[in-house]
Amino acid sequence: MASNIVNIKKLQKAINLKGEKILYSTSQWYSEDQDRPVTLYSIKKAVWDEEKQKNINIELFKSTSTIQILLFLRDYWYELNCMPVPTDNEKWNNIKQQYLNKDAIV
Repeated sequence: MASNIVNIKKLQKAINLKGEKILYSTSQWYSEDQDRPVTLYSIKKAVWDEEKQKNINIELFKSTSTIQILLFLRDYWYELNCMPVPTDNEKWNNIKQQYLNKDAIV
């Protein structure tokens, strides 16, 4: 998992060097069902709000899986560079489609 987080941060840095303002954060809560702490990873984009005269953070994607966060950032990188997004991972394609159907902004 540590290597996933390293790669997430590398992709975040690469995306931000292209002029984006992508934020990576984590939060935790205790799951009574699982009897353990659960970590939620999220990707947000800082967008300037002219009315408020400050950046607001818009959530792009969240998951308890670092692999899903990594795949989301990989797809974001491909789209940012006008390259075809890989579609060879059927499970990821289904997860991404379900998330996008929840009216998430990408």
